[in-house]
Amino acid sequence: MRSRLFAALALCVALPARAEDAATADRLQALEQRVESLEQERDDLRVALREQSAANAERSEGLLDWTRRIHLSGSANSGFYHGGDASPFADEGNFQVWDARFFLDADLGRDVALGGTPIARNVGFSFEWNLVRLGEVVNDVGELYGELQGVAGLPWLNVQVGRFYIPVGENYLRYGKGYRDNPFLTTTVGGPWWWDEGVKLYGSFREGQLGYVASISDGETSFSDDARRDPQETLKLWVKPLPWLYLSASALHSGQIGNREYPAQGALWMGETWANGIGSLSPIPTYQHGVVVGSGPTELDSTNFLGMDVVLTHKKWGRLWLAYGQYAIDPNGPGRYGRDLTYWIAEWVVSGAVLSPELAPLYLALQANGLGTYDSNKGYLLDIRQNDRLGYNMRSLQAYSIALGWHLTRWTTLRAQYTHQSIDLVNDVPQELRDAADDADYFGFELGAAF
Repeated sequence: MRSRLFAALALCVALPARAEDAATADRLQALEQRVESLEQERDDLRVALREQSAANAERSEGLLDWTRRIHLSGSANSGFYHGGDASPFADEGNFQVWDARFFLDADLGRDVALGGTPIARNVGFSFEWNLVRLGEVVNDVGELYGELQGVAGLPWLNVQVGRFYIPVGENYLRYGKGYRDNPFLTTTVGGPWWWDEGVKLYGSFREGQLGYVASISDGETSFSDDARRDPQETLKLWVKPLPWLYLSASALHSGQIGNREYPAQGALWMGETWANGIGSLSPIPTYQHGVVVGSGPTELDSTNFLGMDVVLTHKKWGRLWLAYGQYAIDPNGPGRYGRDLTYWIAEWVVSGAVLSPELAPLYLALQANGLGTYDSNKGYLLDIRQNDRLGYNMRSLQAYSIALGWHLTRWTTLRAQYTHQSIDLVNDVPQELRDAADDADYFGFELGAAF
C-alpha cells in the first residue's frame, strides 16, 4: 500500500517537470529560429549595401567621366553704348547686353583604330550658341562640327566636318571663343569672317613653325542652304619663322551664288556685309557715275578673295597686327555691277607693364581699319545696318578707335572705347544722303565676363 502511494506521488512530481522541459525546448527552438532569421536579414542587408555601393560608385564614375569629357564655357559683354545716327550704336544710347554666347566641347574618344591601323588620335564635338549679337537677341547656331585629330596617325592632318568659321585671314579668330579676348568693344569694319557648312582641314609642321588651313563649303550665308551647287574653296598658309613674327596668306574662290528665286548672298562676310547683287538689300537708289542705276543681277558668277596678315609680338611693346586684302564680286550680267572691295587693318595693343609691372592688368589698344571700293563712282552697301539710310552709295567706311582695358580677373575685363568713324559716299549723290552719312562717331564702356 505504501509503495503504491510513493509511486503516485512521484508521478505527480514528474508530470509538471516534463511539461516545463517541453515548454523550455519550444522556447529555445523559437529563439534559434529568430536568431537564424536575424542572421539572414543581416546577410541580405550586407549584400544589398554592397550592391548599392557598387551602383553608386558606377554612377559616380559615370558622372566623373561625363565631367571629364564635356566642357561648357561662354562669354557675355554688357555696358553702356552710345553713338551718332550713322554709328553702330545709333539706336542704343543706353545700358544693354551687347554680346552673349555659349560653347560646348566634348571629348568623344581617343586612339581610335581599326585592327592595327590608326584612324584618329582624338575625336571631338563642338557647338556654339549665339544668344545675343550686336545688342540683338539672335538665338542662332555658330560653329557646329565633329572633329578628327591626327587622322591616319598623321600629326599634321586634322579634320572638321560641319559648320565652322571661314578660315581666311586672322580676323575671324576674334569671333566665337575669341570674342572674350577682343581688346575693343566692337569688331573691325571690314575684316573677313562668318560661318559656312562643309569640311575643313588644318595642321602644322616643323614644331609649329609652318601650317595650313583649307576648306570646301557650300558658299552661302544662310544656314545649310545652297541655292547653287558650286562650292567655295579656301586656303590659308601661315609661317612663324621667329618667335615674334607670324605671317599668313589667304585665298578664297566661290563659283556661282544665288538664282532668280534666291538672290545671291555669299558666305564670306566683310565686317557686316557680304557678296550680293547691287540694290538687292536696300530701297535707297543706287548712284553710279552721277546717275541712278537699277538693281543688278541677283546671281553672281564668282567671288575671289586674297589677303595677307602680319603679326609682330614683343614682350614689352605688345602686339602689332597688320592686315590687307581684296574681295572681288563678279555678277552674272553687266560688268558695271561688279565690285572690288578692299579692307585694311592696323592695330596695336600694349600692356600697362610697359610703364610698371604693377600696371600689367591694364592695356591700351589703338586701331585703324577700313573697307570700301575706294572708287568715287562705284559704291557698295558696306554695313547692312545702313541699308535703309545709305544703301549702295558708300565709297568707304573707316574707323579709328582707342580703347582702355583692365583685366580685373582672369575671367573679367572692363573696357572703354571711343571711335571716330567716317563714311565717304560716291560722287553726285543728293545732299540728304551726305547729311545722313555724318555723325558716325560712337563710344561705350562695358564689362566682359567669361567662364
